Formats: sequence, structure tokens, C-alpha cells
Amino acid sequence: MRVFRSFVPLGFLLAVAIVLSSCQGMKVSSYDPAAHQNAIALKAETLALLAMSSEPFATHKDAVVGLNAKVEAAYQVAAATPGNELVAREWQILKDPDRDLYGGFVKRWETSGKLSNAFRENFTGQVGEAFDMIICLEAAKKSGGQCAPAGGA
Repeated sequence: MRVFRSFVPLGFLLAVAIVLSSCQGMKVSSYDPAAHQNAIALKAETLALLAMSSEPFATHKDAVVGLNAKVEAAYQVAAATPGNELVAREWQILKDPDRDLYGGFVKRWETSGKLSNAFRENFTGQVGEAFDMIICLEAAKKSGGQCAPAGGA
């Protein structure tokens, strides 16, 4: 599992780098401070909720439903913004219940009832890195620079 975990962020960053290089001629949306701040706030809220996954899902179901709505809203805003396809795609991947990020974590938590600390620690790192990529992509719009997320290559 540890070997798999070390390749997931690398593969994720490689995929983003390929997409970024193929988007050289694409129009990118302008910097939106509200979207940037929202991504930062959602990262903190998400990681705080994931930290409670050793407790019964039922205890936190309302919080999960509320956070799911906020993540979905962030995706919808990103998807509706012209030139923001890359950010929208990152939100879509993050929330997908069939992937190993936030959506998959919540699905597993709901199915299992409780999750182990080891499982949570693996996912928390990956979810944090996915949020870092979204935050970085939003911030890069401001400077027109490259996106090199914290902990990334």
C-alpha cells in the first residue's frame, strides 16, 4: 500500500503537467479571489472532517452532506467559468466517489461505518495534495505563472 501511495501523487502531478503543457494556447480564466479563498477554506473543512472518520459515519452524516454540497458548488462554479476547464476537472476528480480522493473516501466511510487511522492517513495526504493543486491553479491565474503546489515536484 505504501508503494502505491507514493506513486499516486506523482501520477496525479504528471497528469496535470501533461494537461498544462497541452493547454499552452488555451485562454485561461482570470484570477478569482473568492474561488481561491473558497478552495483554501474547503481544504481545511475537508481535512477536519476526514480526521473524524474513526468515528461512526452516521454521527457525521449531516456534516458530510453539507460539505458535499459545498464541493459540488465549487465544481459547478469552476465548470461554468469560461477558460477554467482544468480547475473544473480537478474538482470533478476530487469529488468522484469512484476515485481515491475525497469522494472515494466518503463513499468508503459510509459503507464501512468507521475507518482505520492508517487508511485515513493515506487518504488525507492524497486529498490534501489534490486541494493544493486546485489552490495552486487558482493562485497561478493571479501571477500568470506556473503552478508548483506545495509538496509537489
